[in-house]
Amino acid sequence: MAPTGFGSKRWLALLGLAGVVIGCQALLGSVLPKARFVVLLSDAASEQRVRRQFSRGFAVGEESVRRCGAEMPPVNWLDLRDDQSPVDALRSHGAAQLVVAPPAADLRAFDQLVAQRQLTVLLPYQRGPSLETLRSLEHRHHLWPLTPSRQEDIKALADTAMAAGWGRAMVVADPTALEATVSAQFVSTYQTLGGVVESYESDPVQRVDPADATSLKRFRDDMAWSWAQTVVVAADPKGALAQVLQHQQGEGLFGGGAPRTPNWIWLSESDRVETIRPREWQQIALQAPARGDAWQPFAERFQERWGEAPGLLEASAYDTARVLALASGVDGDPLRWINPDAEPIPLCEAFQQRLSGDGLRIPSAASDFRLRPGLAPGGTAKAGLLTS
Repeated sequence: MAPTGFGSKRWLALLGLAGVVIGCQALLGSVLPKARFVVLLSDAASEQRVRRQFSRGFAVGEESVRRCGAEMPPVNWLDLRDDQSPVDALRSHGAAQLVVAPPAADLRAFDQLVAQRQLTVLLPYQRGPSLETLRSLEHRHHLWPLTPSRQEDIKALADTAMAAGWGRAMVVADPTALEATVSAQFVSTYQTLGGVVESYESDPVQRVDPADATSLKRFRDDMAWSWAQTVVVAADPKGALAQVLQHQQGEGLFGGGAPRTPNWIWLSESDRVETIRPREWQQIALQAPARGDAWQPFAERFQERWGEAPGLLEASAYDTARVLALASGVDGDPLRWINPDAEPIPLCEAFQQRLSGDGLRIPSAASDFRLRPGLAPGGTAKAGLLTS
C-alpha cells in the first residue's frame, strides 16, 4: 500500500533527492579524468617504514612541481598484499598506463603484468641482485629503473682501494649477510682494475660461518699464510663474523701484521657503515651511494620539511613524483619524452620543452637520469678511508 498525505510527499521528495544524487554521481563519473598513474606500495606491517619514507620523498617532489606552477596529475595509491599479484591489484584500474612498483619489487610479477596489460612500469628503488633478473625478462623494455645498481657503489670501493695501493686481498663473507650478495661483483670489478684476490679454495670468496670455530680458524690461518695486506669483509659490521675478526686483529691474532694490518674494505651500504668505529688498521668504506647531481638541493628541501636527512629511497620517490608530472598529458607511451643523452635542464624549463615534443633529461636526486627501459641508470658514489 502506497503512503498517503504528508508521508507520500516526503517519500516522493526523498526519491527525488536520491535521483539527483545518483544523477550527479553518474555525471561526475563521466567527466572526471580517470587516473592514468598508479602507485603500488606493500601493505605488510614490516614495510610501514618504507611506505613512510617513500611518501615523504614523493611529497617533496610534488612541491618542486608546484613551484614551477605545474599541477600534479591524479594518482591512485593502492596497497599490494603479500599474497597478491600486481595483475590482481590492478584488475579494476583499466585506465592505468603507468604503474609505479613498490621498492624491491618482484620483477617477474611485473613482467607478467606488462605481458597482460602492455603498460609502463617505473621501478623507483631496485638496487640489489633482483636487478640482474631484468636481463632475462621478456618485457624488460617496459620496465624503467630509476636508481643506480649497487655495482656503482662496488666500483667506487674498488677504485678507492686500488688508488690507495691495496692491490692484493682476500675476501671473506658471512653467507647470511646482505653484503655477501655483492661479494662476487666486487671480486670481478677489483680484478678488472688489476687487483689480485688470494684464495685457498676453488671460490675466490671465503664463506665463513661465524658460529663454526673450525671455519673461523681455517680462514685466520689462510690470511696468515697468504700475507695479504687487505681483507674485504662482506658481512654486517655489527654481526658476529665482523665482531670476532675485529677482536682477533685487535689482539694481534688475525693477519700477518696485526693489529696494523691487514687493511679492511667493507662491502656494507653507507647506512651500515655509520656503526663502524676507527681501529688501529686502515678501513675503506662507502661514504655515499651512487646518486644524482640534484641530490644536495633535494636533501636540503627534505631536511627543511621533515627535520631529518633523506636516503636513496626518499630520493627515488622524489624523482618518481617529477617523472609522473612530466608524463601527464603525454599521449601514448608516457615516458617517450625522456632522452638519456640530452643535457639536463631545470624542471620548470622541462615542462615547456616537453610540450614541443623534444626529448629531455632533468637533474635527478637518485641517479644521473640517463633512464632506459631494462637498464639501471648511473650515478656518482663516494668511498674513502674511515677517519675518527
